[in-house]
Amino acid sequence: MMNEKPIESLDCENVVSAVIRVRNAAAHLQRCLSGLKRQILPASYQLQVIVVDNNSTDDSLAVARRYGAAVVPVQRDEFTWGSALNKGIALAVGRIVLLLSSDTYAPDSRWLGEMLKPFPDPCVAAVYGRQVPYRDAPVDERVRLKKRFPPTSMRFDANNSDPHPSGRGIIVSNACAAIRRSVWQQVPYDEQISGGEEGVWSCDILKRGYTIVYQATAKIYHSHRDNPLKQAWRHWELRAREGLFSNGQSNQAASLRWLGAFAKRRLQNCLYPGVPIRSRVEGIAVLPVELAAFALVDFIPKKHMEPSKLKRLFWR
Repeated sequence: MMNEKPIESLDCENVVSAVIRVRNAAAHLQRCLSGLKRQILPASYQLQVIVVDNNSTDDSLAVARRYGAAVVPVQRDEFTWGSALNKGIALAVGRIVLLLSSDTYAPDSRWLGEMLKPFPDPCVAAVYGRQVPYRDAPVDERVRLKKRFPPTSMRFDANNSDPHPSGRGIIVSNACAAIRRSVWQQVPYDEQISGGEEGVWSCDILKRGYTIVYQATAKIYHSHRDNPLKQAWRHWELRAREGLFSNGQSNQAASLRWLGAFAKRRLQNCLYPGVPIRSRVEGIAVLPVELAAFALVDFIPKKHMEPSKLKRLFWR
């Protein structure tokens, strides 16, 4: 059950903290918090919930408070994915901190118990769960989740992993993760990265000798269904993050190659086994619109404009 006591009165030895980032997603947050509320915790344990709100103008704040969550406000001009996490975790009192997207939903009461199972091993710094798509998930999301979150659990450490310094090939997905707060105190999230902050963090903790566990038995619903402009900006953020570490600079030829690769991947995904027919048809039908949106975002001059201001145009 979620806590009904003031945060300062909680005993950190018997608390699991949850940090959820949200912006104008009241309906999603309601579903997420209802799934959290029915989780079964060990006897005497409590769940502390912290919602990091990015200037929501809908009922997100009311939903958070109705479920007894502490609210951490973050202004749009100050927001980065890493800074929002750091602000939320700074308020956490539990030794283990859950990191969730507001659009996730735990379908049963056993999910949290499965997420916590690996932590008795002191080498485990982070655990991430298996994400399964919602029924309306687009084709790329269905294939991505199927490939990235297989039905078999895995362990990663410095001996069996060679992560790229940019975090390419994200290991821990912060849409559904649990981290040891003491490790975060050593390695907070990078607040300058435009997107995919968990990849760089994962790389760092593996180099420090910690272990990451993929817990396939901890299943949670999560998938994105963004409009073309928001999807385009999300992709640009990830590519910008990789550029920061490769010292590569975007140019027109590279952008055209990327657009071609995206179109090719979409067509391949539409042929992927197990994808519903409606998702295949939709994937092909919306491809021209998405390519146009990606080209628009990619070719807008960004040298003299702050990314946070540009983001407002596309991230609705």
